[in-house]
Amino acid sequence: MRLAGKLIATFIVLLMLGFTILCTLLHTQYATAILSHGINTLSPYSFSARHIGYTITDLWHLTIEQPHISFQQQPLFQAKQLELWFKPAKLLYPGWYFDSILVEGLDLSPDTPLPTLPLISSDRLALTSFNLTSPELILRDSQLQLDNWRNQAQSWGLFSGNFQLSAKELRWQELALHDVLFDGSRSDQHWKCYGFSFNWQQASVSGQAEYLATAQTAETILLHQLTISGLQLQDSELINTLQSHLGQLLKPSVKLDIRRLDILDSSIERPDYTINDGNLSLHNWSWPASLWHQRNAFLSLGASSVRWKNTVIDEPLVELAFSPQQINIEGMSANLLSGYVQTDGTITPDTLALNQLTINGIKWFLPEQWLIQLHNTSRYFNNISLTTLDIGYTQLTAPHPQLPFQLSGINASGHDLVLKRRGQTGLWQGKLMASAGFASVNSIAMIEPFIEMNSQAGLWQLTKLLIPFRNGLLETTGTLDLNREGQPWQLALTADSMPANVLPRWLQLPLPISGVMDIDLTASGLGQHATGLAYSLEGELKGSFRQLQLDKRTTAQLWQQWSQQNMAALAIQQTEGQSYSPLTASPLAIRASRGRITIEPVLLKGDDFTATLQGQWDLARPAKQLLQLQATQGCQILSRHWNGDQQQLSLSSCDGSSI
Repeated sequence: MRLAGKLIATFIVLLMLGFTILCTLLHTQYATAILSHGINTLSPYSFSARHIGYTITDLWHLTIEQPHISFQQQPLFQAKQLELWFKPAKLLYPGWYFDSILVEGLDLSPDTPLPTLPLISSDRLALTSFNLTSPELILRDSQLQLDNWRNQAQSWGLFSGNFQLSAKELRWQELALHDVLFDGSRSDQHWKCYGFSFNWQQASVSGQAEYLATAQTAETILLHQLTISGLQLQDSELINTLQSHLGQLLKPSVKLDIRRLDILDSSIERPDYTINDGNLSLHNWSWPASLWHQRNAFLSLGASSVRWKNTVIDEPLVELAFSPQQINIEGMSANLLSGYVQTDGTITPDTLALNQLTINGIKWFLPEQWLIQLHNTSRYFNNISLTTLDIGYTQLTAPHPQLPFQLSGINASGHDLVLKRRGQTGLWQGKLMASAGFASVNSIAMIEPFIEMNSQAGLWQLTKLLIPFRNGLLETTGTLDLNREGQPWQLALTADSMPANVLPRWLQLPLPISGVMDIDLTASGLGQHATGLAYSLEGELKGSFRQLQLDKRTTAQLWQQWSQQNMAALAIQQTEGQSYSPLTASPLAIRASRGRITIEPVLLKGDDFTATLQGQWDLARPAKQLLQLQATQGCQILSRHWNGDQQQLSLSSCDGSSI
């Protein structure tokens, strides 16, 4: 036993002596040669270095300048400097264990070979001034720190714990980021980014995020906070690339929770729209959940100006609060079309309920298909209501070829309005008044028209419609019961000295006359749909004419127009000082019975011609419409028939010939 103890003690002394000699040699100029020779002799790797630094005061720290390692004459590793802090507690374990590894000036690429190395593990791996080049990712002048790193044969290693990455430039496919900084941690498939920032497209971007993916849960990205300031996007190709990358990132299987997103002082330009100095704030948004399944989400949008197609909107502001099956419009306002619009209210999947709508000073040229667009927009809602309506000094212009109109100086007010219920449009509830300083409908001038209506429980009453003309007045009252089957309606209209050219334009008659007429009209029917109206229309119109004359026509020009196969194609030339022929007309009588309308013969007389106009049509069969014009001028006889879309012309001249 005494001999064994002496042998063990001797062995320990020799080990300590050898270690002391090795440390002493490393502290001399021979350190580089000793380590190079040892590695080259005892391992399959070739090693060289410019200098190896070691100090006895820092026992477990080794500095290697310009290390170069190769395997079978293939370069494996080279850097500007390598610093190693050994882990003495694990010197006898298989592999290599370090407290820290610091590498400066390393270049990495997919071509860098990854041979099978012995286990290398470090509590902290730090790379400084390194570059990475790969098809998907490029890093320039970067710094990287990883906790609990270990090498792996098929990759550049694994780690868990904290990480920090900074780079002067980062390129991900076609997106270039500058001054990049990431600070976070990783545990298995749970990544936390305590903070990140970078510059992109003149914008500064910063935020905090988490990523989690397990076998039990879907991939989840939790965006605690993201701020983008000063973004400028005008390149369509770049925008398309960004959209493509976001589409790849946000797959349907990925869940994205946005706690807060802020986009500040940013601009974007696209062919259909432009946003200048825009601001967006989004809170508590979940994706891919639809907007009807958000919980306590909030969206605020604002900009100095927005262009949507050909419309410029100044200082728009929208604030929306989202809850399941409901969107609260907390505020929406904008300056547009030379005026101002403001509203707030609530939207559900089938209901639009506005608390108030204010429109002031708008000058709107309506698009040609404005009625269709209005219908297509309203069809998304089965119920539409408006508590308070206030419209002031507004102008609407519709250059529609069939029914052009202009309304100027519109003022309107209403309260407790229900405009659509269970999919049926109409004034179901409330009171509405509107007036205009001037109106022109199909070139008929109206001075300060006024309308007033109200509805109680679906009984819609047109209490007053006044349309003053230059020297005349039209008054109308009516009712429509929206609750009754078929929605029966009644209308009463009287007109005194109404412009006579209104009638041929309304009825599309080829009769260019001017003057005045007095009218009494009563009508009733079912208004729920066109079919019901076609079989239920009842009514009578009686009218008389005064001060009639041809409008911008002489009798010769009128006869010439009637004689053409295509009357609309004939342009009548006006001459200076031209006089117009006076006319007389018999009383007008139009009757409707169960949708069949009859125009009783109207006799027109001029200086040198007479004409009779009559017609009939069935609303249930529009193709059977028939309008007849019989005229004589001296020995000439003209007969013209309009049958639906077809026209027939018969003309007998004085010599007996006909066409």
